Amino acid sequence: MTAATTTVAFFNQNPAPGLTVRDVIEGQTAAQLVVAADDWGWWATLLNGDSIAPTSGIQHAVTDGLVRAGFLNQRGHRYQLTHAGHDIAKNRGFIRVSTRGWEPTFRQLATCADQSHIPAATEPGEVSRGCTDISRRRPEILRGIGKAIATAGPGCTVDLGCAGAGRVLALAALAPEERFVGVDIEAEVIAAAAAEVRDAGLADRITVLPGSVQPEASEPAWLAAIDRDAVTTAMSFFLLHQLASDGGGIAAVLREWMRWFPNLRRFVIGDGYLLEAPQWSGQPWFSPTYEIYHTITGVRLWTKEEYEAAFTELGWTITHSFDDHTMLVTSILERAA
Repeated sequence: MTAATTTVAFFNQNPAPGLTVRDVIEGQTAAQLVVAADDWGWWATLLNGDSIAPTSGIQHAVTDGLVRAGFLNQRGHRYQLTHAGHDIAKNRGFIRVSTRGWEPTFRQLATCADQSHIPAATEPGEVSRGCTDISRRRPEILRGIGKAIATAGPGCTVDLGCAGAGRVLALAALAPEERFVGVDIEAEVIAAAAAEVRDAGLADRITVLPGSVQPEASEPAWLAAIDRDAVTTAMSFFLLHQLASDGGGIAAVLREWMRWFPNLRRFVIGDGYLLEAPQWSGQPWFSPTYEIYHTITGVRLWTKEEYEAAFTELGWTITHSFDDHTMLVTSILERAA
């Protein structure tokens, strides 16, 4: 084969189109504007069917950018969601986490060229708010979890890695006889969550505690502050993959949680599956950011088959499963008969 023939053969492979410079630059700019608009409460207002009216120079600049990005339409002096904007508004939690929550980690890349991995550095408040938005964007998932908890009768549900306790607060309304415990390693996030619980008048049913939920050689101190025998449901969202990477696999982490709570009847596991593709265009839109963030921090991601094998190994059966963006799956597990 000649060099010319080789060249022709190469170009005839029709590789999948990659991202353009415009995609990269405008994508990041749009993400920053989306988060700013969320800080102002615009997306919640727009999703309720109302319109917005910018009043300051800064607000007009952001609005103009969102119009040019295709997320808003102008109607007189006010602005409404487009179809694309509706999708953006619903997914603002993912955008917040990847744009601001994980930004401190990516910022380290420039000075860590000689390292195999870099330590995860997040903005806890941004991650917490983003996780709350993510959990609330699909209310049918929370309703399914709440129904499963309420149907089983009064018990105690512990949210392992509760972030800002948004899930716990929502589930407390769906399962009014249940007691809840939320645990998160970020003390400042827990302090803010405790204030929100008090403001909601639910301090008698919801307890939030700072601490790690990673199984270690010695048990975490927060376990001594709760009635472990009363816990009947344990939940974990967007965290098991990291704990499993650090702690010997999915089954090893779940087995230890089962030891912590001997009367456990139910697990609720929400996490991201590893979905790889040669081109980012072949992956769900949030998947590349999720995958690269964990790769550069040395955290392994796990496939659907690996999660399900671990569940089966420990005697748990998936009774309900909720997909979100293909890669994000929430599973309700009950003990196998």
